[in-house]
Amino acid sequence: MGAEPRMVAEKERAAEVGGLAPERPPGRVYLGTFLVAFATLALEVTLTRILSVTTWYHLAFFAVSVAMLGMTAGSVFVYLHPARFAAETLSRSVSMACVWFSLAIPVTLWFLCGVRLDRIYSAPGFLALIATTAACALPFYFSGVAISAVITKCPLPIGRLYASDLIGASLGCLFVLGGLEVMDAPGLILLCGLVGMLAAFSFAWRGVSRRERGFRGLAAAGLLLLVMAHAAGLVRLQPVWVKGRLERPQDYILDRWNSFSRVVVHRRRNAPPQYWGPSPVAPRHQRLPQHAMVIDGSAGTSVRRFSSPADIEHLRYDVTSIGYFLRPRGGACIIGAGGGRDLQSALLFGHQRVVGIDVNPIFIRLLQNEFREFAGVGADNRVSLVVDEARAYLSRSKDRFAVIQMSLVDTWAGTAAGAYTLSENALYTMEAWGVFLDRLADDGIFTVSRWYRPADLRESGRVVSLAAASLLHRGVADPSRHIALVTSGRISTLLLSKRPFTETDVATLGRAASGLRYHLAILPGSVPKHPDFRDLIAARTTGDLRAVVDARPLNYEPPTDENPYFFNMVRLGDLREALSSSAGVLRGNLNATLALLWLIVSLLAVTLATVILPLARRPFRGAGAPGAPPVLWSGALYFSLIGAGFMFLEIALIQRLSVFLSHPVYALGVLLFTIIASTGVGSFLSDSLPLSRRPWVFVYPPAMVAAIVVVRFALPLLLAAMVTAPLAAKITASVLALSPLGVLMGLFFPTGMRLVRAAGAGETPWYWALNGAFGVLASALATFVSIFAGISTNYAIAAACYLAVLASVADLHRRGGAERRAEEPQADPITEGADAH
Repeated sequence: MGAEPRMVAEKERAAEVGGLAPERPPGRVYLGTFLVAFATLALEVTLTRILSVTTWYHLAFFAVSVAMLGMTAGSVFVYLHPARFAAETLSRSVSMACVWFSLAIPVTLWFLCGVRLDRIYSAPGFLALIATTAACALPFYFSGVAISAVITKCPLPIGRLYASDLIGASLGCLFVLGGLEVMDAPGLILLCGLVGMLAAFSFAWRGVSRRERGFRGLAAAGLLLLVMAHAAGLVRLQPVWVKGRLERPQDYILDRWNSFSRVVVHRRRNAPPQYWGPSPVAPRHQRLPQHAMVIDGSAGTSVRRFSSPADIEHLRYDVTSIGYFLRPRGGACIIGAGGGRDLQSALLFGHQRVVGIDVNPIFIRLLQNEFREFAGVGADNRVSLVVDEARAYLSRSKDRFAVIQMSLVDTWAGTAAGAYTLSENALYTMEAWGVFLDRLADDGIFTVSRWYRPADLRESGRVVSLAAASLLHRGVADPSRHIALVTSGRISTLLLSKRPFTETDVATLGRAASGLRYHLAILPGSVPKHPDFRDLIAARTTGDLRAVVDARPLNYEPPTDENPYFFNMVRLGDLREALSSSAGVLRGNLNATLALLWLIVSLLAVTLATVILPLARRPFRGAGAPGAPPVLWSGALYFSLIGAGFMFLEIALIQRLSVFLSHPVYALGVLLFTIIASTGVGSFLSDSLPLSRRPWVFVYPPAMVAAIVVVRFALPLLLAAMVTAPLAAKITASVLALSPLGVLMGLFFPTGMRLVRAAGAGETPWYWALNGAFGVLASALATFVSIFAGISTNYAIAAACYLAVLASVADLHRRGGAERRAEEPQADPITEGADAH
């Protein structure tokens, strides 16, 4: 035979554009699929930003699982009600699903802005969480219905449909990152509703009744008016409860959102000085003009007036400034400019060149504009303000500094949800500290301030371990001569010197600590009293350090780019130790770890329900049983494996390359866009490739495995070679490294759909649901694996998933051949003529 019957049938169906409306041009179907996928992913990402404000970060990521829950439920609905999505009603049903998706979005937003979610372990809090889950899942249920019906029921080429879905999703991610720079998160969520309404019009602008057309128009006009009213401030849709506290918008003078955070600035007030680690002799009765700044409703700092040195003299009495007593001149670099506090400290002590770096542009803009004169640093020609990730900036910079200061650089995003974010963890790795030490002058000092408790060292212990490991990696024989640690109250400040501290340095540090009544926990030339500190700085080899770390109940292991989770200090085997802690960072770690485990269990339950419940409603029909086509378990395994494999690989690549790019916005936007868009390209190309025929059907899974192995070992070499390259070059290299993998991954879903259809299966919406369910379950598992086994372990799991696909491919191909042979005597004469031709 010449052309395959499948190809002829696809051409006939495409010519009809049947499924989706007899007169519907294919371009409208592709556009509608693109728009609803665009709006769905944009909504999902923006919901995480809203939830980061209203609740704690480890619950913010439950938006991902809720989105999966809703979309899976929508796919199961399509599976259980095939009559509603028959060819003659498909267009109308999909269009109405998009309309209800759009109308559900304001309901979800209204609920999220008004619900209180701070006590989820109490009965009322748990009920609020359940209600929030239902409210958040509602729009995703309708988009799940629309996308599942189009992908599995529309007779257009599956590769092009799936490509439209993926490209829309990838651009939806970029839309959020850019959109949050010009509007707030609630406004962006409402805008997603308008995009969903455009999808509804695209699917069924004609072929519907006048009543239905009027309903769509009225709904679209209402959404547009709501978006405009919110933008004009006539309707305020903002969180009412923020981390258990009632919002008081009348107290704010500024309220800014972006992809990093929501920052609110309170009205100016005269208040006592704000300290992190105050000296016992610090002045406290002076009242100074300042503005309180709150990040995502919890993390706080202040902007204080700086018109003369007297305004900021109190900063001498904070332990975070101790490094300036040793190096009062020579240039300073501040990692985490925030409200300008550490910049003011550097100027107070006499530095004539100060560089302030912050990854969040909101802080830099405030210092340069609204608080230019008030804070004083934006108008000072000694200060340079940079919007960048510190590690990325310093890896490119040629400047050297007497002091590099990093004081409490976290917003509880990394501390309470260290299991999920790399934007701050990436500053606390051996590779990052190697960059910081390289940017010091020969006698320069790197200072790091973290939380401290004498009873259990927690972060301070891990900071010292990281300092010792960084020095040993640079060939330092005796790390104890390069490390000092000064504490006051609940704050410790590490001083890490590029060269050994001199006797003059030690004497100066002793005098400053004595005068300010600080505690010298580690002092060069003295034996620390705390046994953990004593053993950590006594290590002379990495093996010695490993033995000390392994003997401790908390995780003091020095983080690396392979396992960069500095803030996760809980070991799986020591959860009992963490459970005994009732406050502080360790409790936050525990909450994040338990939330991740709870998420995995919940997703597993949802996944099992996805597998079992549809089969309970539509029982399995064996070969030869009358009725609907049989469920193919090899098909179920195929789509489950590629969903899991895709996510394990995607998580590994994003985590690895986000450390390389350093800037989290670029990492999320560029990497996620590249992976999803290149997967869409692969899906599009699959229509032109003979992947369902021998021998190619057995080639593409091993090709994927080989590509994963190559990336696993080649990518670290590329990243190491380009660590000092310009950001544009790093982004280009990342795109080039990811694109081939994405194209290969894009071949699997449409090829699988062709294989199961050729084998006679009629359960394609169920396969779509399984693919999504196992994909999101794998996203939580992949994060868990990265924390406790290292990022690279995910490569091995992904390769195993794609290799196991071969068994399903073999069975599906065999069944498809048998199905074709059974149908050959009843072949359509037109098809036979086409084949002969």
